[in-house]
Amino acid sequence: MRASLLIAAVVLATAAAASARTVVQVSKPSVVAGARYGTVAVYRSPSAKRPFLTLRNPNPDGAHLVFLVKDRRAGWEHVYLPTRPNGATGWVKDRAVDLSLDPYRVTVALRAHVLTVTKLGRVILRARAGVGRSVLPTPKGTYFVAELLRQPNPSGSYGPFAFGLSAHSNVLESFGGGPGQIGIHGTNEPGALGTDVSHGCVRISNGSITVLARLLPLGTPVVIKP
Repeated sequence: MRASLLIAAVVLATAAAASARTVVQVSKPSVVAGARYGTVAVYRSPSAKRPFLTLRNPNPDGAHLVFLVKDRRAGWEHVYLPTRPNGATGWVKDRAVDLSLDPYRVTVALRAHVLTVTKLGRVILRARAGVGRSVLPTPKGTYFVAELLRQPNPSGSYGPFAFGLSAHSNVLESFGGGPGQIGIHGTNEPGALGTDVSHGCVRISNGSITVLARLLPLGTPVVIKP
């Protein structure tokens, strides 16, 4: 009997330890590259002789030009680009950027209509989301926060803040005078959260977007999944 109790105790202790390890397990922070100068040259590969793209800093909306780093090589950073097509990447030279670590990550689950924010793997915010309609879907993929725009009318259709993402609509070439950029923003129609309602952007409550505006740095990865 004592042996059985001892074995049971060991099994329970092992399970508890495994559970504890699961709880404390953390994700690695992302690497973000911020432009150091007024322009950044982007190359198709580290062996390319000439850049195929030059981006200006700040960007057209006045935000600091940043990139989410996908991979690294000596002297180079393989980065996601804030341009069409969605998911486009390129290589930038180390000396053209300053690197920083970002512990945050945003995940948007389209069918579940849920936006989740984690910090080193721990959930710190979960919010109901309105996403794109079937004819104007929110594009799936890995993107990043390219800019944060304070809205002139905090009670308007975009709420008090809007994050511009590196993603763009796959249907609209332009929208509202802009390049069809996908955003995460507030809303003056909270009753529509949790539905397919937008032109492709992700809507969350004004309270949630205000929290995130104070929290998320530019370059934070945003993963949009089915």
